[in-house]
Amino acid sequence: MKQSQIDCVIFKQRKKEKPVKFLMICAVISSLLMFSTTAFALGEWDNYTTSYDRTYCFSKLLVESDKELNEVYKQLKSGIKPDSKRKLTEIQREWMHYRDNTCQEEPGTIIVNCNYYVNKGRTEYLRDRLRECKTGNCRYDMIVKKNW
Repeated sequence: MKQSQIDCVIFKQRKKEKPVKFLMICAVISSLLMFSTTAFALGEWDNYTTSYDRTYCFSKLLVESDKELNEVYKQLKSGIKPDSKRKLTEIQREWMHYRDNTCQEEPGTIIVNCNYYVNKGRTEYLRDRLRECKTGNCRYDMIVKKNW
């Protein structure tokens, strides 16, 4: 059992009379731990001395960054016009081709840390477009623009 789960159990035992407050506090603690894990992991890989260890650590980060990219992409795509959805799909495929060509030394291999950083850059770009759309300032020209 993780420390955050143990803390929540202890807290629940102390505050049985306020279950809603308990759930809210546990949700906040869990979300803070989830978001801090990636930040911690970025500095954590500096502790590894071999290239194998660093590659292993970056591969874990790559998987998480890929999930995050897919979530932001889907959110953005769900909130835009049909014509822009089609264009976004096309530009995302072009970006994937760019990523694959940039982050492989030879066919069938990838440079994991390169892939991670390219994913993070694209995620932040799409997240900025998503924020614009959520505030009513959706700039379709920027959504379908090559940013790489």
